[in-house]
Amino acid sequence: MQIRKYSLFIIIFFITIPLHSQFNTYSPYTRFGLGDLARNGFGQNHAMGGTGIAIHEGNRINYLNPASFSSLDSTSVYFDFGANTFHNQYQTEKFSNTWWNMNLHHVAFASSMGKYLGFSVGIVPYSSIGYNIKQEYDDFSAGAAMDTYYKGDGGIMNFYLGGSVKFFDQISLGVTMNYLMGRLTRERKVEFPVNPTYSPVSSLENFDLRHPVFSFGLQYKKIIKDKFFFTLGGVYDLKANVGATLKYNVVNSIYPYESIELNDSVTVDPNFILAQDTTLRNFIIPQKVGVGIALGIPNKLTITADYYMQDWTGTLSGENYNLTNASSMHFGTEYTPDAEALRGYHKLITYRMGGYYSNYYLQVNGHQLEDYGITFGLGLPVRTVKSTINVAFTLGTRGTTEYHLVKENYGIVTFNVTLHDLWFRKRRFD
Repeated sequence: MQIRKYSLFIIIFFITIPLHSQFNTYSPYTRFGLGDLARNGFGQNHAMGGTGIAIHEGNRINYLNPASFSSLDSTSVYFDFGANTFHNQYQTEKFSNTWWNMNLHHVAFASSMGKYLGFSVGIVPYSSIGYNIKQEYDDFSAGAAMDTYYKGDGGIMNFYLGGSVKFFDQISLGVTMNYLMGRLTRERKVEFPVNPTYSPVSSLENFDLRHPVFSFGLQYKKIIKDKFFFTLGGVYDLKANVGATLKYNVVNSIYPYESIELNDSVTVDPNFILAQDTTLRNFIIPQKVGVGIALGIPNKLTITADYYMQDWTGTLSGENYNLTNASSMHFGTEYTPDAEALRGYHKLITYRMGGYYSNYYLQVNGHQLEDYGITFGLGLPVRTVKSTINVAFTLGTRGTTEYHLVKENYGIVTFNVTLHDLWFRKRRFD
């Protein structure tokens, strides 16, 4: 098959794209904590409200539960890569702004290692930051003014490797090693627009993270007479005591352009370092627990629901914000009219929809953020190469205009391609 000739090339091509190309966001809330935590899963999961804990199907890579890897066909390999497009609207009580961007989302590979074993490896986002904010402070009575600029970019990637084993054709156990790696860069600058003799001050903070986090998964799937199935699933991420490198630099810009020689032995540089330090900052990525259920008709209908909880309380808190106990609920369904139809392409299409609601891990000005939305999408099969093009749409809201906060209305289009090939089938004729 032609797909075999190009699959490896496609994966290598996407891996070689610079990792920073994945970190495109523009949310003011990414100033805090680890930034914006990624929406886990690929296009199939996103279209079904982010569900996947109890999905045990052999036609996709489902890294949300490593136990699912044992569902893959023993003669098949899978490549999956995808991208996201964002359109965001930000609102306060007086102002609004819009932003859009597109970025590479993931690249992954999966295969079986026999009838009861499967594995997957891939690169997916974990968190990202990106903001550019100006705050103006005016004291008209004293004739003073101060402008503060906040800027941030960067993110953390998750390089994962997972395996799964199946027992008694019904129970699957899986484990994944997630290696988190990346840099979060935050800048701050203070200027005095009506006092040119005042020197502006800037600070730069680089937060570097490299650490493994282990995840475990369990699935139990029961099929009754090929007419009905139900699946129970659970995932558990171990708590990780993480040591991250924090580099901090504060500069006072005394002269704007070049060094000044005060005398034969004293030279004042334009940028005077007020503080500079590198420390090892310890914090905890808390344990995460998720449970899920799925039921339906094999190869035709799936109805599923997931629930997650993760307590970030006491982690990476700061001025006017703190991390708190997070939880989320996800619901989804997918329907394929006739997966074996010989005529009528619309009968082969998989139709998906779902929704979600979460108490976000961030609390600002004493108010915990809420994030909720609806999802829908399609799975478009390419019969000639046994592959699928998946498109998912997400419409959601995070935050509020109350409590001096920002309300985000966002739309996300997720596009991913699942390439399916047969590598281990013995051929009688060549």
